[in-house]
Amino acid sequence: MKRIIIALLILMLSVCGALAETRESVIYLEGEPEDVTETLYETPWGFYFWYDAELFTVDDSQSESGQSLMICPAESDLPVYLELMTPKAVGVPAERFLEVNGMDEMNENEYPCEAGGILKGFADYAAFNEEILQGFYVAQDGDEWAAAYINCPVEAWEGYGHRLDRILQTIAFGPLPAVRVEEVEEDEDIPSVLIGDEDYATCVVFTARRPVKDFQVLELEMSEDSDELEFVTTTVYTQDELTPDAPLRVSLTFWGDIPNNGIAFTDEDGETHRYVVDMSGESGALYLWEF
Repeated sequence: MKRIIIALLILMLSVCGALAETRESVIYLEGEPEDVTETLYETPWGFYFWYDAELFTVDDSQSESGQSLMICPAESDLPVYLELMTPKAVGVPAERFLEVNGMDEMNENEYPCEAGGILKGFADYAAFNEEILQGFYVAQDGDEWAAAYINCPVEAWEGYGHRLDRILQTIAFGPLPAVRVEEVEEDEDIPSVLIGDEDYATCVVFTARRPVKDFQVLELEMSEDSDELEFVTTTVYTQDELTPDAPLRVSLTFWGDIPNNGIAFTDEDGETHRYVVDMSGESGALYLWEF
């Protein structure tokens, strides 16, 4: 009996550990807001993204190079898909990828990715037989980049196309931060630390993906002594550690488009990290980018 109980406990822990990380976001379709639950997907190639797991599935089993994946509707036979490719899968530099697909002659638009970096894409999609909309993209952050190709029938664009665009805007490079942030509803029964103006405060939760030391909440001000994007920081709250089983609720005020909130902590390797706490202008989702 004891062996059975132990086996069940191990199974439960493995299932719980496999639960994907999610967050709540807002997307706009035809100007109307829609609440969505986005799921985190970590690729083995140094970047990650968020997607609507109720609407899409991620499949990397068809990749001949082992360096690309397909995102397709979970319940549709329409030829809708987003293919994400690493530089190895593409086989040419980012600029050459644009050129060979004729993108260097189109009107290029740049959009900021959610956690830093730039998404290069095109507002005017090439229509194939006037029935299929196709688009090429490059998501780039410094020397890191990934290519993307969207294929979507005109009839399905409103339902799927905008959501595929949304996935591209969430691409981020590098390892996941040891701490995540998300907005939550105010709850008077759950204590939180108030920082900033109470009348305009947003309640957020900082959760450690893995334990960190010397966790700090920072107030950020733009440096006037540099032409680069640099911040002068003031520590407004600190605690000895932040662990996965003890999230921290904080009420923060976000002023305008210039970030004014941040965090700092020391990871398990003794390295100190500082992140801006930013808010997506597209979805309203909170995210971190290192500075």
